[in-house]
Amino acid sequence: MKNTHKKAGRWAISLAGAAAMTTAWAADYPTKSIHMIIPFAAGGPTDSLGRSLADEMSKVLGQKVIVENKPGAGGNVGSTMFAKMPADGYSIMIGTNGPLVANPMFMKGISFDPNKDFDPVSFVAYLPNMIAVHPSVPAHSVKELIELLKANPTKYSFASGGLGTSTHFAGELMKTLAGVQMTHIPYKGDGASMPDAVGGQVPIVFGSIFAAKRFTDSGMLRGLAVTSKDRVPSVPDIPTVAESGLPGYDLTAWYGLVVPAGTPKPAIKKLSEAVQTIASSPSFRERVESMSGIAKGSTPEEFTQFIESERPKWKSLIEESGIKVE
Repeated sequence: MKNTHKKAGRWAISLAGAAAMTTAWAADYPTKSIHMIIPFAAGGPTDSLGRSLADEMSKVLGQKVIVENKPGAGGNVGSTMFAKMPADGYSIMIGTNGPLVANPMFMKGISFDPNKDFDPVSFVAYLPNMIAVHPSVPAHSVKELIELLKANPTKYSFASGGLGTSTHFAGELMKTLAGVQMTHIPYKGDGASMPDAVGGQVPIVFGSIFAAKRFTDSGMLRGLAVTSKDRVPSVPDIPTVAESGLPGYDLTAWYGLVVPAGTPKPAIKKLSEAVQTIASSPSFRERVESMSGIAKGSTPEEFTQFIESERPKWKSLIEESGIKVE
């Protein structure tokens, strides 16, 4: 009986010690620089948003957040690498609709599972996309573009920021709802697709408003519509796709922060609180608004619930469009 009491006492002391260590760890964290993976190319919206967030997180957390771009395969290259990084609170990634939800549903050979390999930290922002065309394209509205595509079913192609990106699916959704054909030309980010669209190598481009606006403002591209449900304040004269002839069309890019699965909960909590603080700050909100987006932080639980709510939507879109990449 005495031995039982002794074991129980040692167990209680052990638990108390572990709790104290966890509390101390949480209070001290972070004690060194944090590594942020951006799974898309430099110059695009994910890169710009990620670097802006990293700068602010460095200030809030008191430790440098070091950014590394790992582009390729619609975010899969960087996400695959990230899934193997230490789950110690010092590895973070800014993810999008593609690698966090859609890609595993239609791409084969993916060696990571976002549902099992990543733990959600916080929502970061929404960034709507835009449909734009080269000035040589004889269409000044989505309605005219649909008519043009129907009259020329094999002639036109569209550029996107990569396989599985929201810009890719924005094009696929238009094809499905309008019953038209376009050949998809994927690029490694909007920073690569926009120059080719401006140069006329590809006539139609689906890209972030952030990347497209300077070209549509200058007349180098013609903006036809935004892909979000509502009009975007930074381009108030450009209608939505839904009000331009495709009711129900709505496909907006979203961005959030994740960590490798198994990262200590105190670290996730502190990272989430940092993002929430940053997302509510006027300076970061203005930065995101300058990208034609909306900043939004969340708890890990809220971001988890949001991701789960997105899965049926993307599954349905993938099945309806028949998209499949080997």
